[in-house]
Amino acid sequence: MRQRLWLLVGVVVAAAVAVGALALASGGDSGPQGLGDGSSLRGQAEVNRLFAGVPQEGIAVGDPAAPVTLVEFVDLQCPFCAQFARNELPELVRRYVRTGKVRMELRVLTFLGEDSLRAGQVAAAAAEQNRGWQFADLFFANQGPENSGYATDEFLREVASGVDGLDADKALADAQGSVAAVELRRAEAAAKTLGVGSTPTFFASRRGGTLEQLRLSELTASAVGSEIDRRLPGSGG
Repeated sequence: MRQRLWLLVGVVVAAAVAVGALALASGGDSGPQGLGDGSSLRGQAEVNRLFAGVPQEGIAVGDPAAPVTLVEFVDLQCPFCAQFARNELPELVRRYVRTGKVRMELRVLTFLGEDSLRAGQVAAAAAEQNRGWQFADLFFANQGPENSGYATDEFLREVASGVDGLDADKALADAQGSVAAVELRRAEAAAKTLGVGSTPTFFASRRGGTLEQLRLSELTASAVGSEIDRRLPGSGG
């Protein structure tokens, strides 16, 4: 019941934001037909280029001294999260993270089902190697039909193997460890504390300040960027 409630809340919120484009995108792209069976991993070069040379530490990417922190809550099975990652995230990384203006944190939730949990565990393990953002982004590029059982060890290993600098074998082994479990529990606790009711949900703060939820009119880089801009030094926001 809890899993389905979260999904319904997410759909309602996202539909209110951008019903037409997102519904078409999620309905028309069912994801890969099973990596490991001869089909190709999608988006590998693009994902690795996007994050190449950007400092990462755990769940965070970007300059630790950046004046603004942006926190994103996702479920790796969420089609709206995947849509945002594919179409909007690259602009945010290039415009704000690479320029040292924003440090982004990725909080992975696992409420949509068993595939979410398996994927989230590997994402948390990838974060131990400072490659969590790349793993999540590449997973989104190859996201399959919800709870179809596609997030097998073979699938997850192929996604992990597509991330430059990530030891895929270690990530899959560490996915069952205590460090990954603690990170997932920390993300869930933060979501409860902040009242997160859907994914993707974004929070931002000035350095050292309090996180504030972004009330976005649309799920676009432009909308998120406007919220970042007004928190940057000298913006007067």
